[in-house]
Parts: sequence; structure tokens; C-alpha cells
Amino acid sequence: MSTSFSVDARTRAALFTEARSNTRFADREVPLEVIHDVWDMIKWGPTGNNTVPMRLAVARTPEARAATIAAALEGNRHKLEQAPLLMVAARDDRFHDTFEVTGGGSASTYERLETEPERRERMAHTGTLLQAGYLIIGLRAAGLAVRPYGGFDKAAMDEALLSGTSWRSEVLFGVGWPAEGDHGAGERRGRIAAEAAVMAL
Repeated sequence: MSTSFSVDARTRAALFTEARSNTRFADREVPLEVIHDVWDMIKWGPTGNNTVPMRLAVARTPEARAATIAAALEGNRHKLEQAPLLMVAARDDRFHDTFEVTGGGSASTYERLETEPERRERMAHTGTLLQAGYLIIGLRAAGLAVRPYGGFDKAAMDEALLSGTSWRSEVLFGVGWPAEGDHGAGERRGRIAAEAAVMAL
């Protein structure tokens, strides 16, 4: 039986099967408004308790870009330098302060999380990684290429970009419009098949 997807093959290719984690981009600015538009779409993705723990720190100034690149592992710095826009997906360890907007919990839930910072941090971490996946798909849906990086010094990044806030860095992204021709990601490797990854119990 062939699955009938709700989006066409071209869309599936753009979001998944043909999309690559580019290291080369077009020489074209990514307006902040595009990031806002992507956020306003992906914020509706499902999360635990309807919470929105992810925050985005966009390194727009030369100083912020330099600090972001300096916090990355040495092997990633040259790749990040090629990206027109650098962005950090951070978790907000005080995400519960927005319950009145998200409807993510009652007053008792707020009080419980307020007194359990370690649980709150775990929830923020898990929810942010979930939302980071939505972010990648949203950026691709906007026609952008995106490469995520986990290789960076989180403490240094937090000190450079997020000092004085309740935000803590989780994932670094290099973002830009795709370059014509070589994406810089090399030959595409395989992925394991559903038969090896899905277990019916």
C-alpha cells in the first residue's frame, strides 16, 4: 500500500529527502523578519504541556558573530564563517513564566516548577530540542538552508551572548539561502530503513 501524504513530493523533498546541511550559501542577507515569520509558524508545533521553552539568539552584529564563532569547536569555525546568519537555539529555564500565554499549566504547576529547578531545566531542555527540530523544518519551508551544530562551548556561548538572562544555549545553527551548485555537505550518506528502526510490539 502506498501512503497518501498530505504534502506533495516536491515539498517532501524540500523538507526531508533532498534537503542538506549546507556549509556553502548564497551571498545574500537573511532578513530578521524571515526568522520572525518562521518562529510564528513553528511555535504551534506540539510540546509537553503546551509550553514554549525555546528561545532564539540571532547573532546580527560583527561582535556577536565573532563571539559565536569563537565559542565553536575549532573544526566548525570555518563552516560557521560561511553562513550569512548565525543563530543559537536556547532553552529558557524560566519558561513557566509564560503560562498565562501558553496555557501550559495551572497556578499549582507553576508553584511546583518554581520550587523544582532541576525538573524545570530537564523539561526546558527536552522541549527545546523538540522545538529545534520544528525550527529546522520551518527554515527549510521558508527556502533556507540550515546546518545545526552541537560542537561548541555552551558555557562560553552563554557568557558571550546570554549573560544576565535565564536562557541557556542548546544548538547552534548556520543559516542562509542555498548557493547555486555545490552545497558543501559532500556526498549524501545513507540512513537505516524502517525495518531496522521501527519495532511493533
